[in-house]
Amino acid sequence: MLENEVKELRVLAAEHRNTVFEMEDKIARFPEQEQKLTAILADLHTDREALRKLPIDPERKLPVFKITIGETEYTDRKEAAKALEDAVLAIKYADTPVKVGSFQGFDLSVTMHSNMMGGGMSACLQGAASHTTKLIESFAHNLNRLEAALYNIDGRIERTQDNLAKLKLDHAEAQKIVAEPFPQQEELDTKEQRLKVVTDELNQAAIEAKKNAPKREKTCYFERAKMKRDAARLAKKPKTPKDKAKGRGKQGIE
Repeated sequence: MLENEVKELRVLAAEHRNTVFEMEDKIARFPEQEQKLTAILADLHTDREALRKLPIDPERKLPVFKITIGETEYTDRKEAAKALEDAVLAIKYADTPVKVGSFQGFDLSVTMHSNMMGGGMSACLQGAASHTTKLIESFAHNLNRLEAALYNIDGRIERTQDNLAKLKLDHAEAQKIVAEPFPQQEELDTKEQRLKVVTDELNQAAIEAKKNAPKREKTCYFERAKMKRDAARLAKKPKTPKDKAKGRGKQGIE
């Protein structure tokens, strides 16, 4: 049915408009997002260069362990774990980063999270970029977590590059969608015009049918009005001799 076809096409056209609005929003946000990812990528490269300059432990094939807690530098992992634990347990305020020292030249701050913020602890190593990790109750293992937050920087660079490439691809696709009109617009216009013609013809036919229809009988209201008028005329009509005799007869009985 033509009317249903038009309805379906209008739904598709509305969906296309909504998609265009979404793509326009993506296009508007693209410059800021691209700038942010590009800046993060540059900062990560800067930090990677700093890490490459650190002396390497030949056994672990990682930078030589070194951490500063407060004013004291530690190279022994056991002592460092105890010092880090003491510094963290001394933190009095929740949800506020507190600097406790540095690790491999990166400022080290720890945040104790309130229950409202999900609880637990987290650490942030600040270089050109921020490198964060969750902490657990074992501070010997927390030292491993700090190392992973820094030394896995190549993977983070790769992920950021992938995100930037995807952002650019999505931007190009959004531009393409916005530039393309609704593919069935011509079909919709044609069928809407046909529907208008059919509707006008049906309306005109209904008007003509109404004009040519036989007149309907008067309603009961008009019939009652006619009876009242007839009764009023009879009341005004002069009485005949027969009517007068009937009147005198009634008086005698009384």
